[in-house]
Amino acid sequence: MQLELLGRESFQHKGAEENPVLPAARYDWQPHPGRHVNVAKALMRKVWHKDSGYRQNDRDIFGFYVAHSPERAEPLRMTFKEIAQTLGIRPDTVARSVGRLHVGGLLLEAEKVGRMKFYRINPRAAFDGSASEQMRAVQDARFPVIPAPKPSPVPRKKETS
Repeated sequence: MQLELLGRESFQHKGAEENPVLPAARYDWQPHPGRHVNVAKALMRKVWHKDSGYRQNDRDIFGFYVAHSPERAEPLRMTFKEIAQTLGIRPDTVARSVGRLHVGGLLLEAEKVGRMKFYRINPRAAFDGSASEQMRAVQDARFPVIPAPKPSPVPRKKETS
């Protein structure tokens, strides 16, 4: 998918001044107009493969982030409970999937408010913005990993008697 249709000047060669140049235009698909996201198709094919290490819930959560994230590299500011209510699943299922997607690099931690962490989509996987903005955004983004890496075990607290 492409974010913008470019004017013909992007494709004209020297000496083609007699052809009119169209201004850049936004996609406006009906009946659902709005922004479109640039997605790395080869990476998504790997994520959706049965041997990717990602589960169906992980793919659903990633799709949710793609569909609901704000423009550019902004984080999705929704709690796991809000996401779970929207998808009709449990908040701990969302938390585990976000954890796997984060370990795999598809979601990146963007900000922390108190104990709450907000994640954004890795711009190497999907991006809602111009190509030049995406080029700047990927400079500090790590490469996503397929198959999904195993999360490191969380040490349990010892009970005190």
